[in-house]
Amino acid sequence: MLTLTNAKIFDGREMRQGRHTLTLDGNRIATLGAKAATGTGDVLDLHGLTVMPGLITCHLHADFYKFTLAQGLAGDPLGKEFPPGVMMAIGVRTCRVLLESGFTGYVGASCSNDVDAQLKIAIAEDIIPGPRIRACGHHIGTTADLNDSPKWWRNFQTPGTDLFVDGPDALRRVVREEIRRGAQTIKFFASAGHGFPGRTIRNMARDEIATIVDTAHNRGARVRAHVADKAMILECIELGVDVIDHGDEVDEECIEAMVKAGTFWVPSLIYPKLLLELGWGDSGGAMQRLYESVRRVLPLAQKAGVRILIGDDYSGVFRDAVKDDPLDHQVGRYGRELAYYGAIDGLSPAEVLSWGTRNAGELLVDAPGKVGIIEPGALADLIVIDGDPIADLSLFARPEQALKAVIRDGAVLIDRLPRADEAATPSLARIAGTTAR
Repeated sequence: MLTLTNAKIFDGREMRQGRHTLTLDGNRIATLGAKAATGTGDVLDLHGLTVMPGLITCHLHADFYKFTLAQGLAGDPLGKEFPPGVMMAIGVRTCRVLLESGFTGYVGASCSNDVDAQLKIAIAEDIIPGPRIRACGHHIGTTADLNDSPKWWRNFQTPGTDLFVDGPDALRRVVREEIRRGAQTIKFFASAGHGFPGRTIRNMARDEIATIVDTAHNRGARVRAHVADKAMILECIELGVDVIDHGDEVDEECIEAMVKAGTFWVPSLIYPKLLLELGWGDSGGAMQRLYESVRRVLPLAQKAGVRILIGDDYSGVFRDAVKDDPLDHQVGRYGRELAYYGAIDGLSPAEVLSWGTRNAGELLVDAPGKVGIIEPGALADLIVIDGDPIADLSLFARPEQALKAVIRDGAVLIDRLPRADEAATPSLARIAGTTAR
């Protein structure tokens, strides 16, 4: 048993009043209360530091690294930048960056070479430290869609990040194979948009989308769709897609449909924000209008009860164009989203922080209430922060200073807690019986 006492608590919903005592039993939270620590076990006084659920990003490409959209359009597919072993090395590095940024979980949004599923194995076998992962597989698309390069003579024998499949029967087989190889989420491209130039009005026929959703759900997997235009958003929701990625044309009608269906939404606005700042690809001002529209409807979606999530296309895509690129896989980059969304009129810091904790936990694992919240019985995926995250969401962009500890599944992975006397006040890792890395 490990007891953390004299702690402020953000429980995934709100900042609790006063100071509290939190007891961990193995990989679970055993008790939470305002009373001082009593009974057996080790006790660590946090002296007013904040304990909260570990952050979870819900749109992550672990092996994306300094790519540009022009690569795929020119015939060099994503996932083919390097050999498979190097792509996996990028994923291992991303896991480290996530932990050092205070993220104890991620929901994959596609990868090459089964990187997500293999990272899960390496973490479970204690080969590398890493976050809790909901693995995704390839992008699934169709022949000649927006991701399928028109330079057909440069096709590879093995896929990178994208698979191109046509017809319900072939898609059914591919979805089952993705799940066999460890994918817990199936990702497909329903439409163009969100910075992707469109050569097609829709990427998939209705019966193809229905087949993906039904097959995945029958095998216990979820489905997420890159989708931007309103008609396709509504069709995806109607057919049972679990996660809407981007949703540039989400409006009040889409919000109503998402609430009724329980659909998750990842707006991922940092990417178009940077495109606009650089003046890239905004033909006729359409991207600017869509960007402003999403900012306008986010508070409406929050009030209506849409399960909004944080996450974006981190990759270093702007590394050579923007100083201190906020979409690079570097420590502190992921946390910048929280302050960005928190500055939108009509959204409170606690609401935005719940996007990366409670809401995200409902997608990360299939058992609601097990991750992303602090309550008895929940998994012990926790971080310790020096400061009040509700008063200052920018803390998460400065984890080198603010992040004091990371606990994932009850194991201490990072321990930076101050100790005046090591002998009198042993380290968190030591009393938890684990080794911080």
